[in-house]
Amino acid sequence: MVERVDAVVVGAGLGGLAAAVTLAGAGRKTLVLEQHSVPGGYASSFQRGPYRFDTALHELSGLAPGGGVDARYRQLGIWDRLTLHRLDPLYLVRGPDRQIVAPADLFAYEAELIRNFPSQADQIRAYLDAANAVYRDVRRLTTDRATGHNPSLEDMLVRYPAMVQASGETWDQMMSRFVDDPQIRSVLGTLWGYMGLPPSRCAALMGAVMTGTYHQHGGWYPEGGAQAISAALAEVLYERGGEIRVGQNVTGFDVEGDRVVAVTIDQGLRLEAEVFVSNASAPTTVVNLVGREHFPIDYVDTVEKPSPSYTTFSVYLGLDRDILGEAGLAHELFLSTSWDADEAWQAAQRGDWDRVDLSVTDYTRVDPGCAPPGHAVVVLTTVASWDYQNVWGTGGELLGYHDNPGYLRVKDQAADALIRRVAGELPGLADAIRHREASTPLTNFHYTRNPHGAIEGYENTPANSGMGWLPCDTPMTNLFLAGAWTNSGGMNPAITSGMEAAQHILAKSPSPV
Repeated sequence: MVERVDAVVVGAGLGGLAAAVTLAGAGRKTLVLEQHSVPGGYASSFQRGPYRFDTALHELSGLAPGGGVDARYRQLGIWDRLTLHRLDPLYLVRGPDRQIVAPADLFAYEAELIRNFPSQADQIRAYLDAANAVYRDVRRLTTDRATGHNPSLEDMLVRYPAMVQASGETWDQMMSRFVDDPQIRSVLGTLWGYMGLPPSRCAALMGAVMTGTYHQHGGWYPEGGAQAISAALAEVLYERGGEIRVGQNVTGFDVEGDRVVAVTIDQGLRLEAEVFVSNASAPTTVVNLVGREHFPIDYVDTVEKPSPSYTTFSVYLGLDRDILGEAGLAHELFLSTSWDADEAWQAAQRGDWDRVDLSVTDYTRVDPGCAPPGHAVVVLTTVASWDYQNVWGTGGELLGYHDNPGYLRVKDQAADALIRRVAGELPGLADAIRHREASTPLTNFHYTRNPHGAIEGYENTPANSGMGWLPCDTPMTNLFLAGAWTNSGGMNPAITSGMEAAQHILAKSPSPV
């Protein structure tokens, strides 16, 4: 069976949905194909009895007026469909000798850091000033590109000097230019878990932008969880004449010369279109769906050589009391047994759950409807390794992995270890558990098909960031990429990448063919 539309989008993650909404808004008959049973990718939730769990979202950035992302939500038509709650404080980090609150306000954050480290006040101010200079440059570049100005290298050196200076550095190298004390640098780098690499390996651009956007424009959480964003995008897409089909396993793109002409689905359907957007991972798109033989060798190397980003292990808990709320804690608590992110990252690779850094997120504090009154939804999350315990007890055999006794044993043991760890910090937690389940890197792979269950596309190293991001266009003249593999990871960057892919398409062909 053959169907024809103007545009086919493979994958209904936020990048794919944003691309589809933008194309449909320009009059393109747009069809989205999604292998899962619901749209959203990592921007989804699931219900267990009275508890609703957010799959992955902790908080969103850039949604205050002037933050940049608020304008994109308005362009997509979803701003007025969401109820957003501002998070302040952003989090609390608890280390071996102190705990520090991170306010959403930049100057309050600076004051809290100086209160804890008064002798280093000048160094703290110097780093925060530098980080915000990088953030301003990145915002300026983003705005320039959105308005059609693509600067030359010479222009960049003049117009974005702080960004250029930081572009080849790790986050720790950038912080070390201003801050001598490794403990202070560790505190400043608390959010490395959002990027999956310790500051010694993570791109300075990513760390500086994270510092700037959260502490200037705050963190935000949508009522109803990340699924509310996916649902809003889907709603707008249908209003604009588009369509989403779930349970659709795309088996490949058909190619003629330097163009994709159709996409095939395992149910036997062939969909022809003028343009195609892939929200699948870049390696999957190029190697598995199109085929490496259709691309220049150097492009295939560019797509294949970088390592996938981090993956995660999470424990989802439904509690019969709000442990964090009773203790007066922020909605998100970061726990560290040392002020050494490298040591914590290595512990995560080994599966040494007593030594990993982890987040404890109480969603009830930011979205009370996720649990019955007096109850709480709490999620424990840490960076993890795909290869832990011989691929989580499966030996690499993924078919039917969720019923594999070895997998279930390894997963339960890891969950037990994290719960014991957190219960030592939050008395009463273990006795309050009414529901628990865990997700592993294999779970992430199952639902997204991202290599090794990657959360954010490629690793957030200096080489893979900024000018190293993969462009959305490909050597195929009508095939475009959207999602975390073409931008920094995270939900709002994925939305931005989808919009940019659609804008590239519309610039090449302003009206429907």
